[in-house]
This record gives sequence, structure tokens and C-alpha cells, in this order.
Amino acid sequence: MVFDVEGRAFVADMAGGVQAFAPDGKRLWRTRVAGGVSATPAVHPSEPRLFVASLAGEARALDTGTGVTVWQRSLPTRSDPRVLSDLLFFAGARAVVLSSWGGRFLALDAGTGEARFTWDAGASPGSAAASAGSGQVCYGLRAVDARGVELVEMTAAGGERVLHTEPAGSRGARRAVVAAAPVIDPARGVVYALFNRDRDARLLAWSIDAGRVLWACPLAHAVQATPALRADGGLLLPDLGGGVSAVKPDGELDFRLDCGSDYFLAGGVCDGAGEFYVGDPCGRLQVVSQTGAGRVGFEAERSFQARPSFGPDGRLYVPCTNRRVYVFGNARAA
Repeated sequence: MVFDVEGRAFVADMAGGVQAFAPDGKRLWRTRVAGGVSATPAVHPSEPRLFVASLAGEARALDTGTGVTVWQRSLPTRSDPRVLSDLLFFAGARAVVLSSWGGRFLALDAGTGEARFTWDAGASPGSAAASAGSGQVCYGLRAVDARGVELVEMTAAGGERVLHTEPAGSRGARRAVVAAAPVIDPARGVVYALFNRDRDARLLAWSIDAGRVLWACPLAHAVQATPALRADGGLLLPDLGGGVSAVKPDGELDFRLDCGSDYFLAGGVCDGAGEFYVGDPCGRLQVVSQTGAGRVGFEAERSFQARPSFGPDGRLYVPCTNRRVYVFGNARAA
């Protein structure tokens, strides 16, 4: 789920439905797009625009007040047009960034939908989204045959620079799990990137100012979910082994909590007190404290496969595969 400055909540689903809700839960509008939607939409920070892309390879800008289509584009691709990556509003370029299964990142002009520039998304583009801070660059990951998995910096003008490359593992680049988006910590000037190998992974910290890797933390399990950044600079990583690891800002592994889940597909969110919230495929909302203690905060009858979100009002929104969104009045689900 995503929110605009007026507190409206927007949610898209695999049936191709896009809906808007007021803070009191009243549905404001509903529209449909071609193909289902698995990629998280993006909201323009200052204009009434919601950006959505579908599994049919269609991107749209919708008016946040009415749901009316402002522009619509079919994405160019030589193979599969499905959009799996979460959308990014890249403020520095005034563009919407996404990638299709066809293997290209694409920057669309936020006002018109016209293609501004593209760059290689790799041999196995998967669902890895790009990430941007407040400046004129964004960051992405890609797997490249005969080279490995690369951390790439893109400028608002379309320039590309490979910052770091990791080996892809014994199965090669086309089998590498490249799904977690880079995480930017502007306060520390660091970009965190998750490199999966065969069954395990490495979390790397890249210094923006120094232009080098600061540290690498080995992880026992591969990770598909984008890590969450805690207020103290720690990172929380739900993994494909069904646990949650916490890594300190200096790269030291703080703890790994086995949550009793088969795996985690989607990431989680942290509140101001350092508690971490993540849903699992058994329909449990897992809550992990800053010290590594875990509990089940809520159970639903169907699985959670999307990342929870905090709204502007401080409430926690948790989408479920039973076509409901559970809303908790404060950060501590009980």
C-alpha cells in the first residue's frame, strides 16, 4: 500500500483492481487495469498522481482524487512485458522507474509517460526495484552473464556506473535471486545491497562519499525481501529460511530469530521504537523487538505476501490475500 499527502491509501491487486480509501476506511474509487498488479504502485509527492504497472506490461498514471487515467503506456519489450518490480518515483529525474521481465529498467516521464531513458536490468530481472535518495542518482541490482551480480548507479540524465560486482554463485547469473532493492541510509551516506549466492547471501554497505565497500556481512540464508532500515541504522532482513536477521550499522550480525515460518517473500517495516513487523505465508503478522524477541501479533486465515506499511496517521496497514487490509490503530498489533 502507498499513501498520498492527504492520507488517502491506495492498493492494487492481482485481479487488476486499483482502489483508493479515505483514512476512515471509506472507498473513494475503484478502477481496473489490464493484467494483474504485483508491483507496489508509486505516488507523486506533490501532484495528484498515482503510478501503476501491470503483468500485461501496461503503465498508467491515475488521478489520485478520481482514479481517472491521465496517461497510459504499453512498455516496449522483446520478450515478456510483465512488470514485477515495485515502482519508484525518481524525483531527481521527475520520472517513474520500473523494470519488466524483458530485462530493461525504464524511466518514464512522470507527466507524459514517454520513455526518458533505459538501462540493462540483467539476465534475471526478477522483481528487484530501483531505489533513490534525495539526490540526482538512483541505484539498482542486476545479474549479468559471465560477470555476476552488479550494484549499479544511474544518474537523472541516464548515465550508468557499475559500483560493485559479486560472483553469482555456482548456478550462474540466470539463476541468481535478484529481488531485494538497495536500501539507502542518507544519514550515514550508505547504500546497502543484498547479494544472494546459492543458498546464502552477503549484505554489503557501499559508502557514497568514499566510493567503496565499507563492510560485508555473511547471511546463512538467501533473501528475497527488501531489508528494512531501523531508526538506529540497523537493518532487518526476513529470509527464505523463515527467519529474521538483524545487522548493526557496523556490519556485525546482531541476531537471527527463527520465526517458525517456511519462508518470507515480502519485507517488513519498523516503528519508531525499533519493533519490526512482517507477514508470513501462514497468515501470521510477526513482531520482532529490537533485542530479538519475537511474537505473533495477529493471525489471519490467509497468507500475507505483501509488505506492511505505516500510513501518515501512524497506523499499521497489512494487506492480506483474503482481499482484506487489516489496520491497527497503533504500531503495536495485539
